[in-house]
Amino acid sequence: MSPLAVAQQSGLSNLLDRRSNPGNGGPQQRQNCPLTSPDIEGPYYKPGAPVQRNSIATLAQVCKNNGANDRLILNGTIRQASKKNPCGTPVAAVLDIWHANADGVYSDRSRSSSDFTCRMRLMTDPDGTFVFSSIFPGRYDDGGFRPAHIHFQITPQDDRIDARRQRPFTTQMYFAQDQFLNPHDSCGICASGDPTLITHVSHQSDIKTFVGTWDVLLAGNN
Repeated sequence: MSPLAVAQQSGLSNLLDRRSNPGNGGPQQRQNCPLTSPDIEGPYYKPGAPVQRNSIATLAQVCKNNGANDRLILNGTIRQASKKNPCGTPVAAVLDIWHANADGVYSDRSRSSSDFTCRMRLMTDPDGTFVFSSIFPGRYDDGGFRPAHIHFQITPQDDRIDARRQRPFTTQMYFAQDQFLNPHDSCGICASGDPTLITHVSHQSDIKTFVGTWDVLLAGNN
C-alpha cells in the first residue's frame, strides 16, 4: 500500500489539507509559546537534495517505504514569531530533511556522489503546513547509541524579507520514549532532551505505521 493510501486510510487526509485548522496543540499554541530550539547539523549533511512537493496523487518521501520497514508519516506547521504575534504566523518554508536508514546508516555525503537516499528538500504549502512519509530512522552507535532522530534545515520563504537575510534554521527532531534521549544520548552537545524537539507518534491503522505531528516556531526578524 502506498504512503498516500496509508495516510488516507488512517484518517490522515485531514493532514493533507490543514488550511482550515493548521494548529494542533503543539508548542506554539501553548500560552508561553516557546521557540523551537536549534540543534547541531552533525557530520552527515549534504546539500543539493532533490526537491519534492506533495500532490493529490503522491506523498513526499524522504526514504522510500516498503512493507518490511516501520513507516513514519509526519506532519506539522512552520510559524515565525514576531513582537506582535509571539505565538507565530504561519510561513512557507523549504525543509531540507535527512536521516539514517533503518540500520542507522546515512547515504554517501560526498558532494561528488549522486546518492541522495533518505534525503530531500520539501516545499511547505503557502500556509506553512507540511506532511511527508519516510521509514522510522534507525539508531547508530558512535561509541554509544544516539536516539532515533531526523535532521532539518528550515528556510522561511517570506517575500517581505530580503532572501539574503533568510538564513536556514538547523535542528533535529526526536521521538518520545526513546531510551537514548538525553542524558543517555552519546552526543553530549545534542539537544535530544529538549521538549520542543520531541514528538509523540502513535500507530494508525497499521502496527508498522507511526504517525506524528511536529510544529516549529521560529524566531522572527523583527
